Amino acid sequence: MSEDLSDEELQALLASAGKPDAKAGGNPLVSAPLSYDFKRPQRVNKDQLRVIESIHEQFARLFSSSLAGSMRMVIDVDLAFVDQVIYSEFILSLNTPCSAYSFTMDPPSAPAVLCFAPELLMALVDRAFGGQGRGYEGEPRPLTQIESNIVNKLVNRVFSDLESTWELATPVRISDIIMETNPEFIQIANSSDPVVLLAFEAHSNNVQSLIHLCYPLAALEPLLPELSPDYKQRGQRSAPERSLSHNRTLDNVKVPVKVQVAEGSLPLRELADLRKGDIVKLDTNKNDPAIVFLGNQPKFLGLPGLDGKRRAVKIQRVIDGSEEEFYR
Repeated sequence: MSEDLSDEELQALLASAGKPDAKAGGNPLVSAPLSYDFKRPQRVNKDQLRVIESIHEQFARLFSSSLAGSMRMVIDVDLAFVDQVIYSEFILSLNTPCSAYSFTMDPPSAPAVLCFAPELLMALVDRAFGGQGRGYEGEPRPLTQIESNIVNKLVNRVFSDLESTWELATPVRISDIIMETNPEFIQIANSSDPVVLLAFEAHSNNVQSLIHLCYPLAALEPLLPELSPDYKQRGQRSAPERSLSHNRTLDNVKVPVKVQVAEGSLPLRELADLRKGDIVKLDTNKNDPAIVFLGNQPKFLGLPGLDGKRRAVKIQRVIDGSEEEFYR
């Protein structure tokens, strides 16, 4: 027959059960609680963030090349950081006015935004007008129409670089690019929505500034399954596929075309005496074809004329490689 426990023995048994065994290091099933910030949810895991960082390090290299080409000077672009924040924090960090370009990524047909620092764009404008590429030192102001036209050429190249960068992980197309100068009007997400924010640092001898790229989670979430560490191996394509991709990229490259209608030479003394209304006789006959240059290379012979109100040239034949030196 089992022996009944007294009240004192029962209380001692319950008390000892509630204490952890010092030698065993406590209850192994009980762990310390982990903190979680509901205002800054970490919806993208660390492995996926590393892949995003790797993708955009490549974008930084392409961006640097495009920027250096546009400004005709040495300028480097480096990825500064990748972080997960909420959208309102990003918007509050922007100056007014700003130079922000919202765009749509397809897939998944979701918006994102790329923001340039004003001093970088003004340095670009300064170089375009023959300056040293120094940033604007006055109060921030919106770009004029002429300045916007200059900047838009760079912006289009940068978005083409971004498409090329994503292509290795998953093909995307960028469209609906809209410039906005007021941060409050950049409506790509709700204020409390999580976003992935990337910052790039552009620096040269004359200018140093940040560029921000903001992806709402709605833009990245459908792409997250593709962002595994082996994305480079999965993105390897056959030679015909790579060739087709390169051809699509080259299709959008604009090549300067100029037409040389006539040429000649004059002694320096005659050039010094030229006045308005003087007639200069050139060495080209009126029936000689015009030379069509692609870049600085003579490629075609053609007949100049008009197409409506615009000047035009009708291609007559291709210049052979052996003839190019003659037509330079």
